[in-house]
Amino acid sequence: MEENIPNLLNQLTPIHSNRASRVDSLNEFQDDKLSLILFFLPVKDAFRTTILSKRWVPLRHSRVVHHFDDIQSGVNNIETWIQFCQMLDTILLSPRAQRHTLKSFHLKCQCNFWQFEHSNINQWVEAAIRRHVQDLSLFLLSRVSLTSAIFYSKTLVVLKLTNLLVETMSHYSVHLPSLKTLHMIDVHLDDMEDLKKLISGCPMLEDLKIAYVTSSVEAGVTAGGYSKPLSKLIKANIRLFDVTLRAVSNVQFLTVTEMGKSLPNQEINSYYQGYHVFENLTELRLFWFDYCIHNWYEVLQMLHYCPNLQTLSILKWTDSSTARGIEDWKHPYTVPDCVSSHLTTCKILGYHALENDFRFVTYILQNARFLKVMEIRYSSNSHRMESPRFLEDLSSCPRISPACNLSFI
Repeated sequence: MEENIPNLLNQLTPIHSNRASRVDSLNEFQDDKLSLILFFLPVKDAFRTTILSKRWVPLRHSRVVHHFDDIQSGVNNIETWIQFCQMLDTILLSPRAQRHTLKSFHLKCQCNFWQFEHSNINQWVEAAIRRHVQDLSLFLLSRVSLTSAIFYSKTLVVLKLTNLLVETMSHYSVHLPSLKTLHMIDVHLDDMEDLKKLISGCPMLEDLKIAYVTSSVEAGVTAGGYSKPLSKLIKANIRLFDVTLRAVSNVQFLTVTEMGKSLPNQEINSYYQGYHVFENLTELRLFWFDYCIHNWYEVLQMLHYCPNLQTLSILKWTDSSTARGIEDWKHPYTVPDCVSSHLTTCKILGYHALENDFRFVTYILQNARFLKVMEIRYSSNSHRMESPRFLEDLSSCPRISPACNLSFI
């Protein structure tokens, strides 16, 4: 549609000298062309068009995409915030607006004035649901308790929630039959069991991201996370004990955070380490944090279950003084199929000049026949166990792949 805009604008030239003539020229357009112009105007400007002609009033409500950001809209005091809320009321709650379906509704609330009033947010969301919205994204600086209507929609395809409260789901069902993308970041649930219920209600899920999801009742975590296989899933970004590896074994792209974390329940721990074969996996990212045990053997073990892996990224958000791992590197007797036959990119972010890190990197360099990129991001500190030679010796380490480019960041 973008390529039509210049043609439409060219039809307005030569520009008339007075406002009435310009309005007459605009009104010569058919409704579909006027709607197209309104589509590419900022929301504020689109709704100011009513001063041009009453004919524009119904057209402005026909916009299928509404993206709102309070900061970008100039909200910087209580007066502009009230005006912003009134604009959304007019756009989303008016009877004229209810006659039109809505393709996309994004709301980003970052100013501090939202702490005074939260009720309208749920009214706007419910209005979008009634208008059969397909793409819904909510980013709220001040936590808001979310309406349950959002979890029972036949039309939602994309749902992204950031910094929200979700009350208990025990008294209603979750039914999102068309949802393909679900992202939940910094979301607080009443019970972690609700996360299982939510994912279970999304049978067509292709893209799942769960990050910093917490709950008032943590028992759900120690009982194990969501575990039913998600057969349609292509991309997953999960925390280890929120969703099991078994559930995401079908994906092509996988990110796992809090690797090396353990729970008191040893049965649950062993269940998560019971890897399934990731036949479709081509890109894998693994994150460790300060409180997790870093284990290179665990990485190699997982690689044996990723036969077609092409890209591996290891992110160690630790320092060598707190990082814990294998005391002694034991050279593996076998090489995972993906390392010898498919791996083209390997990135180590948070590399320490310690023997275990050095041994793992050299193992990859000496066995990855098709490796093109080996990227090392060194975390320098003054810990006494680190040795410069474990960084310097990498440059002279033999590489089985003649195309391999070793770089340090």
